[in-house]
Formats: sequence, C-alpha cells, structure tokens
Amino acid sequence: MKNRKPSQFDWQARELPDWNVNTFMAYIADKTKELYGVDYAPGGTGVKTSRYSRERGMMKNAIGQYGNAVVKRFIEICWREYRTNKPEQFPYPSWTFMYSCMDRYFPQAQSEVARENRRKERKKDGGVDYEELADWL
Repeated sequence: MKNRKPSQFDWQARELPDWNVNTFMAYIADKTKELYGVDYAPGGTGVKTSRYSRERGMMKNAIGQYGNAVVKRFIEICWREYRTNKPEQFPYPSWTFMYSCMDRYFPQAQSEVARENRRKERKKDGGVDYEELADWL
C-alpha cells in the first residue's frame, strides 16, 4: 500500500510544498480562530459562495505566482502587521483584504524566504552563514 499524503485540509500534517488552496484556507480559518478568537468568513460582498470562490481564485493565483513558502510567510506578516480602528467590524484581515490591500508585504515575504533558503543551502554545504553571524553581532 502506498503512503498517502494527509488530507488536503490538514495543514499541520502536510508538508508545505504539498499545500494547495484547500490547505491554505484551512490554515487561515484555524489560525484566525486561534489569533483573533472568531470564526473565519471570507471578505468581500455578495453571496457567500461567490466570496468563497473569489478568495479561492486569489489564493490559487498567489500560489502560482509566489509559491507556497512565500504565500505562507506573507499571511504571517499580514497577521503581525494588521491594525484596525474598527475591531468590532473588522476583527481580522480576510485573505481578500490581505491579497488586495496588504500586497506591499509580498516583497518582504519573498526576501525572508530567499534568505532562509540561502541559509539552509550554506548549512547543507557546511559553509559559514555570514548573515546569521551578522545577526548575532
């Protein structure tokens, strides 16, 4: 019997390269509950199903353009940087809001992921990680 991947909705059990739109949306829903104490609902206006499909399309585009590691880091940065003056109305950033209004954080996410990848490569090759050394100093 072949080893099967965990459910596409189980972001905690799946390896990041294997994440898809469903995995990311489950991740956002679970972490929104954890970080903000509320259930996640997609952003935007219109019928509920159209909001879900819009968000899913945006997620698919982001994954295709940036890759899973950058999209995950982007989401983490958005959660960290999100501020609202209407917490009753907007207690958390929806994926639609992140992708549409917080897109300025994509370059930061790309840079952080690239730096981590370089560090991993240097460690794998047994070389000195001068960036990590500089962080210590």
